[in-house]
This record gives sequence, structure tokens and C-alpha cells, in this order.
Amino acid sequence: MTTLPTQVPTVGDDITPTFTACTAADKFAATGGKYILYYKSGASGAVAQIYALNPASAPAGTAPAAGTGGTNWADLRLAVAIGATTDAVCVIPDVSPYLDATGFVNLKHNGTLTTVTVHVLGPL
Repeated sequence: MTTLPTQVPTVGDDITPTFTACTAADKFAATGGKYILYYKSGASGAVAQIYALNPASAPAGTAPAAGTGGTNWADLRLAVAIGATTDAVCVIPDVSPYLDATGFVNLKHNGTLTTVTVHVLGPL
């Protein structure tokens, strides 16, 4: 698991992404607000699904099944697939439901991550 750095954009400044290699389970520190995740997939990478994990327990009774590649019924699917040599932008409109007890948003990346990288912007 990699702890991803975040960049807080400021008005009037250019944004130069600094990409970090993805692993199956990464996380980034957050306090609330909107975050943008900018993914680059190289020639030997292909992401099957990306999720922001929701730490909530399943409700009493019958709970819906987790989405394909997810772990919890309330996980936020950020992307269904990102093919090789492709860029993608994913948005978490409000990270509050996805913060764990230590103030991190945990991500689950499924697929071939050999050359997949990400840059995290936020909070916005």
C-alpha cells in the first residue's frame, strides 16, 4: 500500500502533476471536500475497476452486494476501466463518506497496474 501525496491547487498557479505508481491498495490523507484523481496508464497497464472504499458497516438485514471488484456495498466506483496508454480523470465529489478512522481515503485498484500512475488534487 502506498500513501499518495496530494496537491492543493491555488488560484492563478499552474498545476504540474507529479505521478505516483499505483498498487492494488493505495490511500491518501484527506479532511473533506472534493478530490480529483488523474490516472495515466502506460503501455503495459490496464485498470479493471477503481474504488474509493467506504468504511461503513452493512446495514441490518439484507445489504446489496458489493460492485464487481469492490469490497463493500457502499464503495464508490470511480472507473470501470482504463485501458493501456490512456489517461483518465476521476472525481470524488465529497470524500467525507470514504474517510477511515485515521483520516485516509483508501483506494482499491484492480487490473494490471505495471505502468499505472496517479496524481491526487484536493481538497477543492
